[in-house]
Amino acid sequence: MQNKLTPEQESFVKSANDKGFTTKISRKDIVSLENDGVKWPRWLVRDQAYRIGRGSYSLPTLGQVTEAEDSAKSE
Repeated sequence: MQNKLTPEQESFVKSANDKGFTTKISRKDIVSLENDGVKWPRWLVRDQAYRIGRGSYSLPTLGQVTEAEDSAKSE
């Protein structure tokens, strides 16, 4: 998985976190977010690194991304 999320990806993750999805999300959950006006996360459903099962995906966390960036800068 990549270390840095694009603004579009960050926006989706924040929206998902606000709805209570923190570590994993299903296709059904993504559809419910899309009905609330969130753009379909093509980057999430197409990347095999995020897939954890049929119609189930692992959400990247914003905190871990920040920590990875900070540790890379300090080296």
